[in-house]
Amino acid sequence: MRTLVFFFLCFSLIPISSQLYGQVQQDEATILRQTDIAFDQAVAERGAEAWASFFAPNGSMISDTNAPILGREAIRKVMEPIFGEQHVSLRWKPTSAGILIPGNIGYTIGAYVRLWKNAEGKTLKGTGTYTTIWKKQPDGSWKAVLDTGEADGNPVEVKEEK
Repeated sequence: MRTLVFFFLCFSLIPISSQLYGQVQQDEATILRQTDIAFDQAVAERGAEAWASFFAPNGSMISDTNAPILGREAIRKVMEPIFGEQHVSLRWKPTSAGILIPGNIGYTIGAYVRLWKNAEGKTLKGTGTYTTIWKKQPDGSWKAVLDTGEADGNPVEVKEEK
């Protein structure tokens, strides 16, 4: 009889634990989306230093024009000249966030817009999509372990208003 009661209790708790599990995943996905939005805002304000600060020490970046960049310091060094140029803007917005391994690994996907001036002084605009894989750190924060993006096509010239 005790065994029967034990099994009844265990199986009756499965729906409750599944609901709680789903809620935890949804909450973590919301936190990831908010982290990605904060990442965008920090980079808009502080550039390469902020960019690097959102990566885990062993984080990496993969782009369509460079070899993979491994490690926070290497990422900062690659991004410094990009954000150091005048008239450069890189903004993005997550459109989706999810958890792959609860409490450990998640992702954000979104769209970006990059503005910059070419050698002739013309403003160019590039758009694309990105995916960032995040890992929860021992302190509870989420840091990027992989960031990659894909351009929608060739950049277009932005006509200056006069």
